[in-house]
Amino acid sequence: MRNNLFIEKGCPSSWQNEVKLSVPGEVSVIADAIYTMAGTYHIIEVDRLQKMSVNRQKVIKYRKLTELGVFEKAPKFIWITTTPYRQKQLAKLSEGLNVRIYLANDFK
Repeated sequence: MRNNLFIEKGCPSSWQNEVKLSVPGEVSVIADAIYTMAGTYHIIEVDRLQKMSVNRQKVIKYRKLTELGVFEKAPKFIWITTTPYRQKQLAKLSEGLNVRIYLANDFK
């Protein structure tokens, strides 16, 4: 699913997989992928089989990183998931963030 998104986004040259974002002693999270465009981080998360509680914790950590001023500009979050139900759950978790949530079927 991540590779499909990489292709959909035009194969950004700044794309990196499995990137650790952290503020020592405060918060740490590993993004599935990250790329930058026009000075804005685009943070990719692939939701395939993990529990929604894991996704919830990731969103909390991303909010904390944003509050701590890790990013110059507010990042854009891009999720790719498997079902409309999970898409709605992720949208609810991500309220207030700049987020786009794709379904795996969007790339077929």
